[in-house]
Amino acid sequence: MNKGVLIGIDAGTSSVKTCLFTLQGSLIREASFPVKVASPANDQAEIDVELLFREVKAAVKEVAAGYEGQVQAIGLSVSSPTLIFFDAYKEAIRPGIIYLDNRSVKEVEQSVELFGGANMFFSRVGNQPSPSTCVAATVNWIRHNEPDTWNKTVHIGFLNTYLGAKFTGKLAVDPTVSSYSGLMQVRNPYVWDQTFLDIFGINERYLPEILPSFGKVGELQADIARELGLPSGIPVAIGAADTAATSFALGIHKHGDVFQSMGTSEVVTFCLNVPNFSQAFMNRGHVIPGLWLSHGAMSTAGASIQWALKNIFPEISCEKELEQLAISAEPGAKGLFFLPYLCGERSPVFDTHACGVFFGLNINTNKADVLRAIYEGVAYGMQQIYRIGSERWEVSPEYIKCVGGASKSAFAIQLRADLLHKQIRTIEAGYTAAYGAAMLGALAAGIYAKAEEAPCLEKYCRIVEPNQDNVDFYASHSAIYRQLYPSLKELMKLQHELR
Repeated sequence: MNKGVLIGIDAGTSSVKTCLFTLQGSLIREASFPVKVASPANDQAEIDVELLFREVKAAVKEVAAGYEGQVQAIGLSVSSPTLIFFDAYKEAIRPGIIYLDNRSVKEVEQSVELFGGANMFFSRVGNQPSPSTCVAATVNWIRHNEPDTWNKTVHIGFLNTYLGAKFTGKLAVDPTVSSYSGLMQVRNPYVWDQTFLDIFGINERYLPEILPSFGKVGELQADIARELGLPSGIPVAIGAADTAATSFALGIHKHGDVFQSMGTSEVVTFCLNVPNFSQAFMNRGHVIPGLWLSHGAMSTAGASIQWALKNIFPEISCEKELEQLAISAEPGAKGLFFLPYLCGERSPVFDTHACGVFFGLNINTNKADVLRAIYEGVAYGMQQIYRIGSERWEVSPEYIKCVGGASKSAFAIQLRADLLHKQIRTIEAGYTAAYGAAMLGALAAGIYAKAEEAPCLEKYCRIVEPNQDNVDFYASHSAIYRQLYPSLKELMKLQHELR
């Protein structure tokens, strides 16, 4: 058990990160390369998957140097959904379409009608109808708008399908990724649903086999092994969506476990042992069969801070200075509220027309108030989502684990502790998804017999308690925040039509 190493690959929309771990989970080395998101037209977001794979190869070679003969398994973590169209040679025909893409809004609306309405869609599929939870609608957008692509298409898959094929020559996907296809019942995420396939007009022959996240898609082929300097035959796990891989890394293994990830997007995740889903959440199978994950995902949480730094406070050089300015303002920002819907929104509203709002500007509002309102608005949004989930599933954990780049901010973490009225325990390892991927690889290789045996990350960097004075203060203010979107929903739709 002591000899050997594991490779975990985390292919996201901002970077490719590859890590080398011992079999016990200690980090040996990591390498990261940036990924660029392209927007060829309004409401479109894509990544060059061929370039991404070149970055993956470079990162693998860098971390494996000197350990080539000791690699026991490779596991994958991917941004999800990322839709990819393959030709007969299992090569990508066009760039991958990522979760921020909204080109297929009309196709989603058409599919909702075929299902008998949005509520019926949710009841049958297990997710709200949206481009990011119903990839089948984007498939039909391609069919109708890119006939050359469609005519060349032999296989349809996702980012772990693509990486798995590059390494092993075989096509597969796992339930954490396939759950956002719109082509299955999330309560049974290992089977493509023929009724749904018929509704979307997609033949099952296009789709990959669904394996458990720890399933071995194949073994490293000789040609790519030579290119990487690794021995052929290394088991490759199909892996999981990045948030699901992080869940596994953090030991989210039982009903009622909750964790929060803070980055460009912000997500609160509940683990369920029954598929009793909420329409405010994005729902998927877990990497552990018999469990599900429900994600309350805010699309532009951290991105709102980055937006402010770039567009409102260009004189400030870094986010640390930005945070200090926000701290200088009084709690509540003199009655100013911010709705952080800068790119539509997923949870809890699932509205591509939703937009950002400042509410409560007055003659005394200053820059610090504006900034604090942004920080508080993101935290209010996360509180709203957590509250919906905790009440729906009668879950009240003793503490909430928190990961992600933004979790390094003491101010941001304190806001969440105060608003959620929970102890927050941060894990500041920047490689949680890659860690989860590596452990899925270990399971695929038989190093661990079952998921619960794999080590998880439990070294806490900070434990933050809620400040009771702030808990009471924010409780009264959050009610106003929750009324903003319902009050402005129809105006947002009209505003979107004027763009």
